[in-house]
Amino acid sequence: MDQDTQPQPRVNGSMLPKYQGSVVCLLGRVKDIDPNGTSFMLGLSDNVDVQVQLQDPLQDMIEGITEVIGHVGQNSRVINCIQYVNLGEMDFDLTLYDEALKITHDFAEFYMPGV
Repeated sequence: MDQDTQPQPRVNGSMLPKYQGSVVCLLGRVKDIDPNGTSFMLGLSDNVDVQVQLQDPLQDMIEGITEVIGHVGQNSRVINCIQYVNLGEMDFDLTLYDEALKITHDFAEFYMPGV
């Protein structure tokens, strides 16, 4: 299994600098889509916005809650997307999700990805 297909750590915006050069999993709300469909802004659970760069332009409209797996670049606010799943508009508490993320990182020995 290569790095792109293994379970990746779920992170928020404040954690991204620690993961520069790594693959991570992000969850947030789609904010703005580039007119060319080659990128979109994702508002993460801790109110940090990241630009998600796509390998291919969007074929479908995306909105609402979206999960992104991607490489964190030199600029930790730019994510090179490997894959994404658009969950659409839904009632989802990103603040509560952010608290859960913090717990999984504070007690990482109990929350290992892929175990």
